[in-house]
Amino acid sequence: MGKQRQDGGGNPIAAKLVWKMERAVRGRLVHVKNLIAGQAAAEEVRGTVLTKEELADLHPAHAAWVYAQNQVSVMSEQLSLLDEMAPFVDIVSKAEDLHMPGGPPISPLTTSYFTCWAFFDACAGPSNETIGTTILELGAAFGMYPGLFGLIRSMQDSRMGLYTHEGTRGSLVTLREIVTGAEYRAIVPAGYRGQKGEIWYVRVLPPPTPGRPEHVVFTTPYILLRPGLRDWLAYFGRALPGARPGDYERHMKYGPSRTYWNDFVFEAYVNHR
Repeated sequence: MGKQRQDGGGNPIAAKLVWKMERAVRGRLVHVKNLIAGQAAAEEVRGTVLTKEELADLHPAHAAWVYAQNQVSVMSEQLSLLDEMAPFVDIVSKAEDLHMPGGPPISPLTTSYFTCWAFFDACAGPSNETIGTTILELGAAFGMYPGLFGLIRSMQDSRMGLYTHEGTRGSLVTLREIVTGAEYRAIVPAGYRGQKGEIWYVRVLPPPTPGRPEHVVFTTPYILLRPGLRDWLAYFGRALPGARPGDYERHMKYGPSRTYWNDFVFEAYVNHR
């Protein structure tokens, strides 16, 4: 993103990486810096991301987010080899060992759910740093392409949420968040259109480009069979007494504990189709 800089003082992991890369003259740090800035050779990432032809087969709104997540995956893989990233590696590795993500029938944690959690929600340190915030700090320091930077920023700002299904219109599903009341018309790339009245636990991403109407249900929908809407609202009343602005968003993104929502999915799961 040009040479725009962010204040890394509140994000010590990212600040340390920026400092080291600015002083590197050769080796892996330079390689990662070039990758962040989009200067890595194409063959270095070939096979780890979808091709342009594969992306072209997706809905345009979905394709933009898949592209961004693919780039985060490549950068995360390279960054994970650096000592400073050990806190994130430890958190994600333990979660993988505990929940064996990948989707039914092996695990209820789908790949789309777990990778978003690992990149954008699994936090370390007092600043709640994530792999996503670290990549954004590096991107601001070393000139990440603005379009990609904006997509990653939106993914980092996203979270899971609970929504009631309000019906379908054409190819779009209308979802209303049960706490905020916000309503979205979204495509569901997983192919499940659902039924009015269902409660979904999903991550909804905004339209990736201005002027497009479609939000994107980026994770495979989890349908909450029980309890019902009234009980969920009662739960949030207990979990967030006297809630201040932002409390619900933080609760859904980070939970009361680091693996809270992973444990919820793992323990509440009953079946799939």
